[in-house]
Amino acid sequence: MTDATAPDRHEFRPSWPAFHRRMLVRLVWLAPLLLLTLLIAAWPSLGTAFVALGAALVIAGIGFLLYFGRARVTIEAGELRIRGALRSRRWPLHAIGTVVLLPLPGTRESTLYGVSPVLERMFSLSAQTWEQETLEQLAEAVGAPVVHAPAGLAVIDIKERYPGTIGWTTTHPWALMLLVVGGAMAVTVVVSLVVAAVLLATGQVPLPTPNG
Repeated sequence: MTDATAPDRHEFRPSWPAFHRRMLVRLVWLAPLLLLTLLIAAWPSLGTAFVALGAALVIAGIGFLLYFGRARVTIEAGELRIRGALRSRRWPLHAIGTVVLLPLPGTRESTLYGVSPVLERMFSLSAQTWEQETLEQLAEAVGAPVVHAPAGLAVIDIKERYPGTIGWTTTHPWALMLLVVGGAMAVTVVVSLVVAAVLLATGQVPLPTPNG
């Protein structure tokens, strides 16, 4: 969605439908992996695994509500402002050297990167949460040179040809996956400890006695 409430003001918002479509595609392969991880971490208590899964979904849902309720990009009075779920950032438009629309490896949809004149990344707007048409309009509204990178480039080619764009999570996808799996296991352990503490406190599970 794009709004122009004044001649020199442009406001852009992320798209929940776009995110929802792309999230469903990734859940086809990611959800079984996370579920298997939870079952292994909580075994043999399957109930705890599903409680942990429910807690993770609730936390993620709250995070999505915060993001899509608050997130927006505003261009006004020579300044770019990006408001996220928890913080806002701003830059003068003249400080943005280049806007790069870059499809990440394995995708054809472009993520938008703002790159400084010294080839350092200033900000990025993910193709997972933004419509391509909105990113194109935003790139033009910035007023800096716009570069359209071709799809299908390897990570090493992107780093050489478009410095100041991709970061650690893109160059180390397996490390990111391990962090996701590790986070799921950590949530399971925490929920298991909480459930055990509640059961002990309410007397539903007796403490072992020296004679028992």
